[in-house]
Amino acid sequence: MQLKETLMNLAITAVLVLIIVLVAILLRESRPPPPPAVPVKTAGEAEPGVGTLPMKAEFEILKAEWVESRANEADTLRLRVGNDEHTFVLYYVDALEASWSHPQRINDQSRWFGNASSQAIVDTGTEAVNYVRNLLTTKPFFVQTRWERVPSTNRYYALIIVEHVPGERVYLADLLMRAGYARIAGVTTMLPGDSRTVETYLASLQALGKHARTVKAGIWSKVK
Repeated sequence: MQLKETLMNLAITAVLVLIIVLVAILLRESRPPPPPAVPVKTAGEAEPGVGTLPMKAEFEILKAEWVESRANEADTLRLRVGNDEHTFVLYYVDALEASWSHPQRINDQSRWFGNASSQAIVDTGTEAVNYVRNLLTTKPFFVQTRWERVPSTNRYYALIIVEHVPGERVYLADLLMRAGYARIAGVTTMLPGDSRTVETYLASLQALGKHARTVKAGIWSKVK
């Protein structure tokens, strides 16, 4: 009798286990499939659907025209290339802020430029934008870019070369440093068609910045 009860209990247990397994299988099959993983993009990779261009291995030389925009800064420029408009950010330099949109950046620049007042930073940044506008609307210039994208934006890094005086071409970054409108910061790059290395060009920019401070050009004229 005891053996019969034991066998009955084992049979009932086996049936219960089978029912549980079948229910689990049915529940799993009824669930919707998990969403696909979102790919992680690296700096310079274009986001699909936002109109960005793929980064290229070599620099392109582009003819461009100044486009008036409230977003323009001395180092961030809206330019027309052919029938399209793009915003380019200069390699190597960080120009003074021309608006109050980024207070933390203004505070950082204020400390770097000898504790200049926030108002002095923005006023001189506006002066720098006007300086660049005048340059790029009156002097020949061209853009060198390989469409390296500023992370999480539709902007591209670029070198801008201006014919400052007839026959003399110079990087806009040099002119901004010389005028006391910018500091060395941001992203560096090789200089296509230029014999200087990144290191020697940085040293040249540093010398221009020191000279601007010595002669009190730009923001340095407003530092006590």
